[in-house]
Amino acid sequence: MRWPLSLHVAVVLSLSALAAVIVAAALWLLLGMPRLHVAGPLKPGDVFDGIKIVLTIVAGAGGVVALVVAYRRQHLNEASEERDHGRSFTDRFGAAADQLGADQPTARMAGAYAMARLADEWRHERQTCIDVLCGYLRMPHAPNPPAEEPGLTAWQREREIRKTVLRLISAHLRGDSPESWQGYDLDFTGAVLDEADFRGARFTGGDIIFIKALFVGHDRDQVVFDEVEFADGSYVYFRLAEFRSGSVRFDRAVFSGGWVTFDSTRFTGARVNFRDASFIAGEVRFEDAEFCDGLVDFSGSTFAGTRMGFGEHHLESLHVTAPPARFTGGTVDLSRTATFTHPPHFGLQTAPQGLLLPPGTRICDLP
Repeated sequence: MRWPLSLHVAVVLSLSALAAVIVAAALWLLLGMPRLHVAGPLKPGDVFDGIKIVLTIVAGAGGVVALVVAYRRQHLNEASEERDHGRSFTDRFGAAADQLGADQPTARMAGAYAMARLADEWRHERQTCIDVLCGYLRMPHAPNPPAEEPGLTAWQREREIRKTVLRLISAHLRGDSPESWQGYDLDFTGAVLDEADFRGARFTGGDIIFIKALFVGHDRDQVVFDEVEFADGSYVYFRLAEFRSGSVRFDRAVFSGGWVTFDSTRFTGARVNFRDASFIAGEVRFEDAEFCDGLVDFSGSTFAGTRMGFGEHHLESLHVTAPPARFTGGTVDLSRTATFTHPPHFGLQTAPQGLLLPPGTRICDLP
């Protein structure tokens, strides 16, 4: 609440007078509390000295009032500049959002860059800008290209825009990014991802949501999580996602904490690589996942501390039980792991067809 100018001046003058009294009292005490001697009637010189003192006090009071007025003016100018600055960000946000919703592909591409730039500069609303970019990726998009023109051209243009949005997001998750978006929420629920490069990203916090996302590759197109670090404090959800075709790589990824879940995920044809990945800490869960085609390859991986579960899992807080993973045709290759000192939990007595364990390892001996 802003005070009226008169009240502000009165308060400052009162505080100034109080400060003067306190200083005078302190000096009097330091001088040994001397007595004041009256030496008869005032002389002309004394009168002039008194007038000087009064004028000094008046000038000081005027200076205090001037300082208060200047402070108020500066405060009002700063508040006005802040409002103008905020209005500028709001206008830029609206313009970028309009571009993202434009009919022309070039306008949508420009809108993606504009929204990312705004997220870098507008820290107070950075999460909102990121949400808009992720929301664009959640918009419907055909996973496969149409067979004929003109639909094919439109599909390819839209695909390029979506690839650009993903590049902008992933670039801000790497350690060398001038403005880091690490720790913010990313919601890709239901997104169609056929080419994305998250190589070197660090998930250090927040919710990273790929729930019901569809991973589908075309030709050599890939979704890459190579050398990604899933650190403590991050929650990454691949729940109900589908890996349908193409290649998805987690090569040399480091699971050093956090919580990553592939529960109820369907592996229906893609090749998913965890080659040379390090499972050091945290949790990775595959409960109720279905492996009906394709290959999940853990060659060279190190299992040294992460709690990984393919088996039944009881959720005590919800009083429900998540069923174990189902092997109905796909292959999960753990036979060439580098270190198996902290193996996954399967909860099975016999290895199902398609599950390959390291030589000499019996599934009934696993926890």
